[in-house]
Amino acid sequence: MKKPEQQSWYSRWFSGNDLLNGLIVILLVLLIIFLAWQVRFLFEPIRALFTAVGAPIMISGVLYYLLSPIVGLLEKYVHLPRNLSIGVVLIVLLAIIGVAIAAIVMVLRNQVIQFIDNWPNYWKTSEAFINETFASEQFKFIRDYLNHTNSDLNQNVLDWSKKYLTSGVAGISSFASILTSIGVTIVSTPFILYYMLLDGHKFSSFVSSKFPNNSQLSVRYLLTEISKQIAQYIRGQLGVALAVMIMFSIGYTIIGLPYGILLALMAGFFNLIPYVGSIIAQVPVFTVALIAGGPKMLILAIIVLAIEQPIEAHVISPKILGEALSIHPVTVIVVLLSSGHIFGVLGIVLAVPSYAVAKVFVTHIYDWWRANSDLFEVEEVAEK
Repeated sequence: MKKPEQQSWYSRWFSGNDLLNGLIVILLVLLIIFLAWQVRFLFEPIRALFTAVGAPIMISGVLYYLLSPIVGLLEKYVHLPRNLSIGVVLIVLLAIIGVAIAAIVMVLRNQVIQFIDNWPNYWKTSEAFINETFASEQFKFIRDYLNHTNSDLNQNVLDWSKKYLTSGVAGISSFASILTSIGVTIVSTPFILYYMLLDGHKFSSFVSSKFPNNSQLSVRYLLTEISKQIAQYIRGQLGVALAVMIMFSIGYTIIGLPYGILLALMAGFFNLIPYVGSIIAQVPVFTVALIAGGPKMLILAIIVLAIEQPIEAHVISPKILGEALSIHPVTVIVVLLSSGHIFGVLGIVLAVPSYAVAKVFVTHIYDWWRANSDLFEVEEVAEK
């Protein structure tokens, strides 16, 4: 009779112990992350590559999610070949962008020139208002702080001017590099967008085909859900920003706020940052209203905001964005503050869609683990 093989210490400790195996996997993942951080210089070429092509790819990605449904409709109902549908959409898009830029430039040009002409008067008015407000002895410490800050500001301007003059060649080189990057982005974006629209719908099938047969359906579902989350966020945020821009333009025009169109465009742009952007956008609005029109104009600007906010919060945002992202407002604020502190302005812009993608990914992994792990069997039996 053959004796049963004696289990090794590894088999006795780890065989069948899902919790311990899970902790080991987590430890190994953290170790890999730590080692990758220690050799991060090896990833410098990837960072340089993303810096070079990141902007056109991101812009093309946003436009892809906006234009892909239109291309699909032309292909389905007008029966145009996909490449011809893409060409028609791109031509119409370029025409709309050209007309919009020309109209906006004409409006902004007049308002910017008017603002520059009136700037000395605004400065004197604000200076007189501050002097009258803080003339009493109670505000002496504030006056001293402002005077000290003003002196520091003047000194910083002088230091910056000297530094810029001494490094003028480097500044010109940097400026030329920025112009080159902008030119490359403008030229390359239509080509990248064309091929995204042409083959983008095949991406999930292409990636999933590289996985084992029994996991292809799951991978395809995961990629489709991630794409839906990104599309919902991009279309929703741009739609809400456009609606906010239109509402503020109408409101500021009615109350006669100077530079209303310019401020409305800024409000729409800042509204791309969820929750926080609406608050940031009101700082220049209230400043211009107080300086250019006094307390009466400030009150009118507040009234416009009080009318716009309920419409945006209770009608436009739920209608356009819906509940597809299913992210709690507190979570959004925490994600925005954290990513802004770590990655700056770009982190704030990309925080919410990145979190939505990560949430889909983690949820999918958790569902797979729950379906295949023995840890949940007892709980499910008890519930039954």
